[in-house]
Amino acid sequence: MTRQNHSGRNLCTDATSVFHRLLAETGYPPSLEEVASALDVLPSTMMSVFRNGAHLMEVAVECALLRLHDGCIRATAVIDGADPIAQLEALADAYIGWAIDHPGVFLAFHSPALGALRENDRLTRFERSVTVLMQRLLVRAKKGGLLAGEDNAEVLAELIRAFICGALHKVMLERLPQGKPDPEDLAEMRANLRLLLQRLVG
Repeated sequence: MTRQNHSGRNLCTDATSVFHRLLAETGYPPSLEEVASALDVLPSTMMSVFRNGAHLMEVAVECALLRLHDGCIRATAVIDGADPIAQLEALADAYIGWAIDHPGVFLAFHSPALGALRENDRLTRFERSVTVLMQRLLVRAKKGGLLAGEDNAEVLAELIRAFICGALHKVMLERLPQGKPDPEDLAEMRANLRLLLQRLVG
């Protein structure tokens, strides 16, 4: 049987992609041996890039969360800075899009399957930075007289994040591992999110 040849960089990219796929399919982080089998390489070849299964999991989750961070930054950057509410909507849409593209990481990162990784500051900093960006947009909106009520930006950012995560959990758990969330479910979720933002604006 001929084993596949991978350079170190390609092996890292391929292994993290397979990790994400298997995680989405099963709901559990695959072992280094399972990823090696899916790639048709020896575990010893995998260990030339990853120290062990825990290291593979950390790298794979970090790659996904880095995409979340970069996607949210880009989404807000293309919106007129004078409209922080529109930027907040764009950020929320980017978060939803990322979760759809990385369903296994999204669901597992908020469940016991990857719960230990939430104690890893190197990983949680990406998600925290998204929440901080929400807070900054809300502060600007409040200073501009765009927000109703007296809730502070930290509370509102957590409310919005909790709404997004809760709604995504619902539609994803109903569809995975068979497929992605139904477009109608996502449209309804986005409409409800906009309604929430409108109520915050008052």
